Amino acid sequence: MHKSIQFDIQALEPLKLGKFERDSNNEYSYSYIPGSVVKGAVAWGLVEEKCFIPKEILNGISIFYNAYPLLDGNPAIPMMQGYMGDKQEIRSNKDNVHVVHSFNRKIENSIPLNNYEFVVKDAKNEKLLLGYNPGKIENLHINKKDTLNDNSKLKMFRYEAIRKGECFRAYIRVPEKYYDDIVKILSKDYIYFGGSRGSGYGKCRVISIKEVSTVCLYESDLDIKEDLYIYFLSDAILYYNGKVNTYIPENELKEMLGIEGKCEYIESYSSLGVAASYNTLYRTNTVCYTAVLKGSVIKYKVEGKINPDRIKKLASEGVGLRREDGYGQIAVLGKIQDDMVVSRYREKDIVEKSDIELTDEDKHVANMILCNIFKSRSRLQIEKMVIGLLKDVKRPQESLQSQIGKLLNIFQNGFYQTEHDFRKYLNEYLEHIRKKKGKDVWHKLYDFTVANTLDKSSSERLSIQKMLEDFVQNKSNSVFREIENIVSKGITLGRCQYPVESQKAQVLYNLKMGFFISFFEYCLRLKEKEVIS
Repeated sequence: MHKSIQFDIQALEPLKLGKFERDSNNEYSYSYIPGSVVKGAVAWGLVEEKCFIPKEILNGISIFYNAYPLLDGNPAIPMMQGYMGDKQEIRSNKDNVHVVHSFNRKIENSIPLNNYEFVVKDAKNEKLLLGYNPGKIENLHINKKDTLNDNSKLKMFRYEAIRKGECFRAYIRVPEKYYDDIVKILSKDYIYFGGSRGSGYGKCRVISIKEVSTVCLYESDLDIKEDLYIYFLSDAILYYNGKVNTYIPENELKEMLGIEGKCEYIESYSSLGVAASYNTLYRTNTVCYTAVLKGSVIKYKVEGKINPDRIKKLASEGVGLRREDGYGQIAVLGKIQDDMVVSRYREKDIVEKSDIELTDEDKHVANMILCNIFKSRSRLQIEKMVIGLLKDVKRPQESLQSQIGKLLNIFQNGFYQTEHDFRKYLNEYLEHIRKKKGKDVWHKLYDFTVANTLDKSSSERLSIQKMLEDFVQNKSNSVFREIENIVSKGITLGRCQYPVESQKAQVLYNLKMGFFISFFEYCLRLKEKEVIS
């Protein structure tokens, strides 16, 4: 007796899942977690727990399925090959592309849709597929292990890896007596998948572990009478009659499904790749096979009704070699869905779904990063605001440049004082020029006005005098409201935000100080009677 385990994998660090294809400077990664990688992680856990690995885990009795991306709680499947769409729409990478399958219809000016590696059906619209490509990163590394104190042999190379934060749905089919042992391993706080864990790769958390009755990546059709399609849900090594095939031979398929009438291969839409594993002990790849890649589809013509139980059995067992490592998973279909729309899946949903815990140190670093980004953005916004204000400026007849220079120096030095002390000092300075004989400077500050064109709800003109008084008395106006909006919006990354509620008052004060410094600097650049355009 066997039991099937379903679980979800959250990548807490990048995942390096090495492909066979590589060159001397780069190592590439799968965009999903192969069944052999899941198998390796479980085997290592068993060694730690029991100091040995039961033969039923390694000899093909247990099946470790590929773990594909999980989008909004729905597991993705490989994009079926053969869908065609308008050439311009596909090449321009539009968000929505109308496609038909080449088995069913030929259309002019069309090319295959290969923009997405995985798709998931939309829950509300059966004619809509959401396409998705897992995010990847590239990191540069230096190999010091083989240098033997000879720095001339230092080698730099690049690792490709799945980015952290991605989620995957995985399945394992194991003998019943080992079910509890496997669940115990998966229930650990952390589990590592893939290679280079010493370089910061592979750390994951496994959640939502549960037993399921069967593993079904894609529902097969049970009522097949004429057309029969084999849809490959994983790479498959089709080794029959002493050689590797690019499709399932008719006689093999007839035997698998118990077809008594004719079974004829018609055509296929498939791609070929290399299936290889790696022997860590000997640091070399094992036997390499040519494999039919996931997403491939093969069409046959059959005569007579096929027993549904034989279809279920074939879909459950898979085809070809190395099925225990996730190879050879298929769905048997009676027709190919046509007239579909493939839409881009929005990656922001992944960030919302990933439950990554941050330490206090992580939060501090994230806050510093967001603070620097906010300061850079807000500085640019303030400068744009100042330039906008000075597009419609009215200046007094007499020059005010000397007084503006004094105010600029006051605000620049004000950053070295506390908020309370600076407001008090500025208020005393304004009182001094207000009470001076003739009040010439005070009147000039009143006559120097600007119009805030950013505030559509208000047409008030603001003088330098009013803006300074509002700042000292902590009052609002149309310009200050724009600055308040900048602070209120802030910047957010996942659960981290800047500024938080306790920081907003200080950040708002600093932005107002920055506004006056920028405003007075631009005023000094203006020549007499000149207006910024």
